[in-house]
Amino acid sequence: MRYVFLPGTLCDERVWLPVWKQLNIPSRAYVPLQWANSLEEMLALTSDRTDPDGKNHLIGYSMGAYIAALWALTYPDKVASLTLLGYVPTGLSERELKRRKTLIQQLKSGNVDVTAKSYLANMMLPEHSDEILPFVTDMASDLGAATLRAHIQSTTPRKDLTAKLGQLKCPVYLVGAKQDTVAPYSAMQSAKERIKGARLLPVEDSGHMMMLEQPAAVAALLNELFA
Repeated sequence: MRYVFLPGTLCDERVWLPVWKQLNIPSRAYVPLQWANSLEEMLALTSDRTDPDGKNHLIGYSMGAYIAALWALTYPDKVASLTLLGYVPTGLSERELKRRKTLIQQLKSGNVDVTAKSYLANMMLPEHSDEILPFVTDMASDLGAATLRAHIQSTTPRKDLTAKLGQLKCPVYLVGAKQDTVAPYSAMQSAKERIKGARLLPVEDSGHMMMLEQPAAVAALLNELFA
């Protein structure tokens, strides 16, 4: 049994470190999506990190949750559970598709500073920014605009997966932060109603970067789910 963690857009293993320190799990693996340049490479990296001979608990955050969901639907017999954090599996809105198209054009022309506070600030609550922003800025700086562009292009558009997720034989968990503006909790509630048998678990006092803003709460939820 392996517990496989996937990061979000412009994130690496550092986004999970505060949670990992508080988890009670026997075997952990990490999928380095920051290495991928296409959706196919993201799924291949996931296959490479999962247990080929046993079941896997997939835990994906944001973009990584989308990849985890796709992998689970491709290899349902290899999945013990699917936990999706900060991700709405109903697909991308027209507004978000337009925003991403504009962002990709800006990235191609070199007009995006991925470490700018104005770009990263909506990922967390203002009261957490002094503590959290340095971690997020470091990841963005190290990974760079090329990684952001690859991540966005590889995962746009996104299909509505709710109906198919409801057909999985394994447990499906949604974890949403109550003040998340990237993956709004209300949207996750709506998605949960469309996924047969799914559970939705809230994280209080947090924006999108819940693993950095509230690592103890996230770890407690995961420990409860995996007990």
